[in-house]
Amino acid sequence: MKISREKISLSRRTEMYILGISAFYHDSAAALLKDGKVFVAAEEERFTRIKHDNAFPFQAVAFCLREAGIALNDVEALAYYEKPLLKFERILDGFVQTYPFSLKPFLCGIPEWLRMKVQVERILRKELGFQGKIFFVPHHVSHAAAAFFPSPFKKAAVLTVDGTGEYQTTGLWLGERNTLIPLRAIDFPHSWGLFYSTFTSFLGFTINEDEYKVMGLAAYGEPSYEARIRKLIEVKADGSFRFDMRFFAFREGFRMWSPRFEDVFGQPRKPGDPITQREKDLAASVQTVLEDGYGKILRHLSELTGCRAVCVGGGVALNATANGKIFDRIPFTDAYVFGAAGDSGAAVGAALFVHHQLFGNIPRHEIKGLEFGSAYTDAELKQQLAVRGLPYEFFDDEETLLARVALLLSQDAVIGWFQGRMEFGPRALGARSILANPRSASMKEKVNRVKRREAFRPFGGSILQERVGEYLEIPGSQRAFPFMNFCFRVRPERREELAAIVHKDGTCRAQTVSPEQGRYYRLLSAFAEKTKTPCLLNTSFNTQGEPIVESPAQAIDDFLATPIDYLAIGNFLVSRPRGRGGDFDPSSRRVSPAQ
Repeated sequence: MKISREKISLSRRTEMYILGISAFYHDSAAALLKDGKVFVAAEEERFTRIKHDNAFPFQAVAFCLREAGIALNDVEALAYYEKPLLKFERILDGFVQTYPFSLKPFLCGIPEWLRMKVQVERILRKELGFQGKIFFVPHHVSHAAAAFFPSPFKKAAVLTVDGTGEYQTTGLWLGERNTLIPLRAIDFPHSWGLFYSTFTSFLGFTINEDEYKVMGLAAYGEPSYEARIRKLIEVKADGSFRFDMRFFAFREGFRMWSPRFEDVFGQPRKPGDPITQREKDLAASVQTVLEDGYGKILRHLSELTGCRAVCVGGGVALNATANGKIFDRIPFTDAYVFGAAGDSGAAVGAALFVHHQLFGNIPRHEIKGLEFGSAYTDAELKQQLAVRGLPYEFFDDEETLLARVALLLSQDAVIGWFQGRMEFGPRALGARSILANPRSASMKEKVNRVKRREAFRPFGGSILQERVGEYLEIPGSQRAFPFMNFCFRVRPERREELAAIVHKDGTCRAQTVSPEQGRYYRLLSAFAEKTKTPCLLNTSFNTQGEPIVESPAQAIDDFLATPIDYLAIGNFLVSRPRGRGGDFDPSSRRVSPAQ
C-alpha cells in the first residue's frame, strides 16, 4: 500500500479543526480535532438510541460542532475513515468470483450501496454541506492511526486486525514520530474478524455486537474442537493465514458458513436456545485458535520491526482476553490499545492521519482518557430531577458526596454513576457507569439482574493505578491500562477479595485509574479507605439492547426501570421513589430526549 507523504497546503487559521467521520458499517461516529488534539467525539448511537447505529452520524457531527462553538465552514478538513469506491470494487469482485451463489444477497445489498455507501462525497457536500478539503483515508490506515498516534511511543510496531476494510483485513506497520509505514498485509476473504464473527453467529449470537459474549463463554469450556477448526484454516509460522473457503459463505450468502461447516460442527444454536457444553467448548476452541494466530502475527511483527512496544487497532483489538496474553507470549514489553479500537475509533484515526501524516504536524498528543462526550450542569440535572419528582440530596462538598457513595457501595448498594463528560467508545470508564462492591460473589448476580444479561458474562473492574501490582499479574506494577481492553490474571491470594469480578479462568478485565481521572479516582480512593479494597465492579450504564446512556433523562429512565439502588448524578444523590422501578422499556426509546 502506497501512502503519499506530500504535505497538503493549509489555510492560515488561529485554530485548526479536522473532523473525522466513520459510517455505514457499524458504530458510526464523529470526532473533532482542535490543533491535533481530540477535542470532542461521540458515536451516533448515543443520540439515536439505536445500538451500533450505522447511519451517517449527522447528530454526532452536530454535537461536535456545537461543543466546539464553531460552524462547519470553520473546519479545515474532513477525514472519512475508508475509501468507499475501493470497497465497492471489492464487493463487485466477490460477486463475480462467487456467482451465481451470490446473486440474491448482491441484489438485496446493491440498492443501499448505490443510494448511500458509494455516495459518501455527495452526502458530505450536499446533505452535510461541507465545502472544504475531504480526504478518504483507507480503512486500515485509519485503524493504524488510531492505534499509534494517541500512544505514548515515539516508535512502535503497529498491528491492525478486523473483519475487513476495502480489501485489507490485517495490517502490519511501523509507526515512527508522525509517520506510519506499511510492512505487510492480508486481504479479504481471509480475516480473523470474520472468522470470529462466523462462530459468533453459529453460536446463536449477533454479529458485530456479541463477539464479547463468545469471549466470556470461552472460559467455561474446553478447546475440544480446536483440531477440527484448524482444518479450516492454514496458519503459518509468520502469522500469515488462509481460510478454506469451502466452509465459509460470507462472500456469497446470508449466512456466514456453508453446509460443509455444519458437517463438521453440527447444527447452529438458535438465538434464545439453552447454551450447552458444546457451545462452551466451541467458544473455548475459537478463542484458543484466535489467540494462537494473534500471537504468531505479533511475534513476526516484533521480528520485522525490532520494536519493544506494540500498538493494536481494529475490532479484534477489543478481544481483551487475547490482549492480556501479549506479554506472556510475545517479546513486546509495552502495549497500547486505543479504547475505541473498532470502527467508531477509526473516525479519530482518520482525522489524526490527516493531521500528522498528510499535513506533517507534530507533536503528537497521548490519549489517556476518553471523556470526549457530552456533559450537563447541575442546573440541567436539577431540572430533570424536578420534572420526575424524584427524592434527592444535593452535596456542595465533593468529599461528603464521595464518602456517602463509598459507604453505600461498601453496604452492597448498586449505584448508577453519571458524572462529567461521557466516554467515547464501547467501554464505560467511570463517567457513565453502574458501580458495585467487587468483594461479594453474590454481587455479580445482583448486577446481572440490573443489566438483564446472561449469567456467564463477566464484569470488569476499576482499580487504583498505584495499587494494581498488588492485585493483578501484569508486567510492572505502575503500568497503565486505562481503557479496560486487557484481561489479566488476578493474584490467587486476592481472588476471594474480588469475587464479583474474577472470571472463571481467574482473570479480570481491568481498568487502571489514575489521579488524572478526577472524581472517579477519588471515589475509588474513598472506597479503599472504607473497605481496604482499591477496586470497584464497573459496567456500562445501560440495559441489554440499548446504548450507554447519554442524557440525564436516559440515566433516570434506566434507574427507574431497573433495581439500581441509588443514582449519583453530578452532585446529586437520588434515592429510589416508593413504588417505582421496572416499569419502563429502554428498548422502546429511539430518540434522545436531549435532542
